[in-house]
Amino acid sequence: MVEKEKVIFCLPEVYRNDFIFDQLIGLINESCDCQTASRTPTIKMREPTKTYHRADVLWGKANQTPSIVEAVQFHGINITKNDALIKEVAELYRSNNLDQLVHDSNCAAKHLQEVGLMENATALIDTAQSKEGYIVNFVVKEPKPFTFGVKAGMSTQGDADLSLNAAKQSCFGRGESINASYSNTIKGDHSFNLNFIKPFLGWQKYSNFTMSLYRSMAHLPWNQSNLDENAVILQYNGQLFNKKLLHSLKMNSIWRTLRVTDDAAFAVREFSGHTMKFSFENSVAYDTRDRPLLATRGLLGRWSQEYAGPLGDHHFLKNQLDFQASTLLFKDVILALSLQVKSVNSLGSKELHLLERAYLGGNQDLRGFGLNTVGVRADNSCLGGGAALAGVFHLYKPLFPPQMLYAHAWIAGGSIASVRSKSAIKDMLEAQRSTAGIGLTFVFKNIFRLELNYVHPIQTVPGDSFTRGLHIGAGVNFI
Repeated sequence: MVEKEKVIFCLPEVYRNDFIFDQLIGLINESCDCQTASRTPTIKMREPTKTYHRADVLWGKANQTPSIVEAVQFHGINITKNDALIKEVAELYRSNNLDQLVHDSNCAAKHLQEVGLMENATALIDTAQSKEGYIVNFVVKEPKPFTFGVKAGMSTQGDADLSLNAAKQSCFGRGESINASYSNTIKGDHSFNLNFIKPFLGWQKYSNFTMSLYRSMAHLPWNQSNLDENAVILQYNGQLFNKKLLHSLKMNSIWRTLRVTDDAAFAVREFSGHTMKFSFENSVAYDTRDRPLLATRGLLGRWSQEYAGPLGDHHFLKNQLDFQASTLLFKDVILALSLQVKSVNSLGSKELHLLERAYLGGNQDLRGFGLNTVGVRADNSCLGGGAALAGVFHLYKPLFPPQMLYAHAWIAGGSIASVRSKSAIKDMLEAQRSTAGIGLTFVFKNIFRLELNYVHPIQTVPGDSFTRGLHIGAGVNFI
């Protein structure tokens, strides 16, 4: 064996795990099934002398240092397919200087985890025998073949739920995953979901295909009814315009059963029974926020459309525009603006179905009002509308811990127009609602957000379901 001094650049930014550099190198030396992107044989080395350097030692200083990638090796591969690895790292062979190689190796290791091929991945850049040659070693840990867990969280309506989850990752060695879950909320709603996700692999490619089967049973207190849904959903997620825009296409096939309670108004009862919905959704988004639940800076702009018809019992065109902007006002005080606009138009002779209408109210949008209770009412039931508008100004002051707990002051406004409205804008201007309040906001990573607010009404309409005082809101979709 020829012993020579090795210079190895470790990339600590790839991910955070419990490996240390000596363990990583030990795995390389001891691995007998070392694989390259082309499955070429490699030579097992014995404890060569090595000098360790972190990537940031030379990052930004080696753009004039030429590099030639002679090999890309993987250590820890058992089930991942060779063609998947080639797609993920082929770009490394085009690196022409050391700075670019360090950057691209970091991106490759990160992407291997994000698409589900690996649970952990660390890139080590090693010198080769040639003058300008380098060998990139990826020390990886593949996903567990099967996982099972119990998780407590929040539903999209803010109800606490408990879910059982089972998953099989990288089923066929190319990042595919199958996930099954059952969840039950404290209010008695429950659902079952079965998802299959297939990522489209390639250099820094973030797109996938998803097929979902689900069954859910939920109570709708705003119109005194219960809803059963059985659905098949096909979805594509990708990016447009050099990854500046997020794009989603979805096809929905949903069998619904609306079961009214004894307290439901007649205007709700006429929509009870079975219906079939076939619809197509398209969504385009621009998102530069630093985190989704409470951003300190950045913008979100999203435009979504849904078309239903000619198949099925629903015929409508729905549009929704979401806008959020956040910035640091001074020191660490955050100023944020959120805006949401909804519009639903019936395309058939029938009146727009109750389940497809625009709703407003609740602790996630127009705080202080009952959940989905703003607008036209019949007895004790809310009938929704054909258009809705809501906006909120926020001020946040970090407390302790600074990334989780915030003092929160806000002022919110909104309105809704009836499905029979001839002038939606005029009707919304004449029936505005607004509230203001102060409180505390707790954010747990990107999992859920919890608000405790004292709410005071500024402008209401007779018949509104509004309560002054303390309100608790929880969930993931806040404006």
